[in-house]
Amino acid sequence: DGTQLKQPSCVSLEIGEIPATNKMVSALIVNPKNNQAIKRNTPFTVDTKVIGLSTGFFSDPAVDYYQIQQTLDGGGQIQGHSHITIQKIDGNNAPDPTVFAFFKGLNDAAKNGVLSVNVDTGLPQKGTYRICTMNSSNSHQPVVMPVAQRGAQDDCV
Repeated sequence: DGTQLKQPSCVSLEIGEIPATNKMVSALIVNPKNNQAIKRNTPFTVDTKVIGLSTGFFSDPAVDYYQIQQTLDGGGQIQGHSHITIQKIDGNNAPDPTVFAFFKGLNDAAKNGVLSVNVDTGLPQKGTYRICTMNSSNSHQPVVMPVAQRGAQDDCV
């Protein structure tokens, strides 16, 4: 029905258009650097470089969540957007996916292949954090690629 449901559900949407292997999505977080120390409550910027994703395509998640098939632009790239999520890490334990220190959709078109977001208040607690991209097609589903054996479409530092 286009809404984000917290209980199990079924979406019968067809996947849509799939890019060629030479148009697959790949991302790299270029700022902050891996293992870079950032003082708590200190603003910083996350910058990501992305290829294979025609950014700036973002449907309303309140009414169109998983309701639009994946589409390609005229150059064969997936039309979509990205997100940044930051989670506190506790040793070797996988973090709870429902708990995050920061989350932001990057809905605008990339500038020179770079997407940026300001973490205006910094991170509230001292500790180790994981910063990840989440690249999505227009309707928020993870990007669908043409082959399984490939590099990842997302990055974490």
